[in-house]
Amino acid sequence: MAAPTPTDDAVLETDGLDMAFFWHENKKRILLWTAAVVVVVGGSLAWYVSSVLSSRAAEAALAGANDAAAYEAIIKDYRGTMPAADASLLLASALRESGKLAESTAAFQEFLKDYPSHPLAGGALLGVAENQDAAGDPSAAAQTFAQVAERYPDSYAAPFARYALAEIHLRDFRREEARSVLEAIQTESPGSLVARLAAAQLARLGPAPAK
Repeated sequence: MAAPTPTDDAVLETDGLDMAFFWHENKKRILLWTAAVVVVVGGSLAWYVSSVLSSRAAEAALAGANDAAAYEAIIKDYRGTMPAADASLLLASALRESGKLAESTAAFQEFLKDYPSHPLAGGALLGVAENQDAAGDPSAAAQTFAQVAERYPDSYAAPFARYALAEIHLRDFRREEARSVLEAIQTESPGSLVARLAAAQLARLGPAPAK
């Protein structure tokens, strides 16, 4: 005698029993996994919202800042944000303008420590070198200007650092060292303002001595 063909209702009833058994055996695992997903998604969303709000608040604070104390507050309250990075550079510049060269250098160095990959990192190191030169230490300044060109060769700061290095050589009557740096500027930054300044200096130096 042939076995009866199962009806649709019988199939559905069997599937329902299988699902009930699966749920009974795995409900704890399923609930834990679901809870973990909710926590991760919720946490990520909360972090994103908090990050956006913090960044907007930092931008608003920076827009209203106009002195060293305000810049320091932004750096402290919003560390790690782009407005805080901008405030660090503005603080270093404000300190230099007020004659506080050591404090300005420290601010530039703090920026470099906190934001080593920032697009303006070369400019910060350039600021350190300029402070060293202004403080009467051209030897240290020359080394730092050279570091700007070596570490950040493609940055806007590199040709300015090379030109400043050439000026130090000229002040020390090291004409050929200056000539070498000025010629490098023309080769590496053709058509730029710094290249035109280098050309003018080379014209004043006259032709290189015969070897």
